[in-house]
Amino acid sequence: MKIVSSILSSLLKVLKQPVIFTVLLVLLAGSSVYLFARYQKAQTELTKIKENPQVTADVQSKELVAKVGQLIALPDKETPTVATVTDVTKLKSQSFFAKAKNGDKVLIYTQAKKAILYRESINKVIDVAPINIGQSQNLKVALYNGTATTGATNTLEKRIQDKKINIDVVLKEDASAKDYEKTLVIDLSGNQSATADQLAKLFNGQVVSLPKAETKPNADILIIIGKNFSQ
Repeated sequence: MKIVSSILSSLLKVLKQPVIFTVLLVLLAGSSVYLFARYQKAQTELTKIKENPQVTADVQSKELVAKVGQLIALPDKETPTVATVTDVTKLKSQSFFAKAKNGDKVLIYTQAKKAILYRESINKVIDVAPINIGQSQNLKVALYNGTATTGATNTLEKRIQDKKINIDVVLKEDASAKDYEKTLVIDLSGNQSATADQLAKLFNGQVVSLPKAETKPNADILIIIGKNFSQ
């Protein structure tokens, strides 16, 4: 006990010295400021992720690919396009979606020409099939810009080229209206429904009939770019 009392007495004497006490306060203050700065930075990064849907989507896609990669060998050096089945009744005519349910994920590898149907709720691959976007011959596709953003058709054409899809963009022009909220894909030929559906998934679009306000171009498929198209 005498030893402990002696140590405490010595410590109190040291702390009473102004210089040493000030140094300790500075060190404590510095540590607090550093920790607070780290906390603020972490909160800022978290806020950015929450406020940026694209960042959130990218993170979720990477997590999804990692899960599927534990169940099946995935194509190397290719990032898939991920889509969600939202209305299975419109897809039942396609054999690939015969066992699909709303909420299922579709991983589309355009270079490897492979599509994977995955059910996250049970962590199971439901089906795997080749994709056939323009395999037999190049399809003629027209691009209409249905937004007020200049150059949207050029951006979409480049993305089609980057994905190495066998498609010829034969026309690029403005749509009659500039207020399309969602990107639309129209099967003008009447016999390219599967390809139209695949393109809609690749570019976050929706397969519909030709809007009355639009002129039918000389092409197999028409894509009208909407506001949801990310430049």
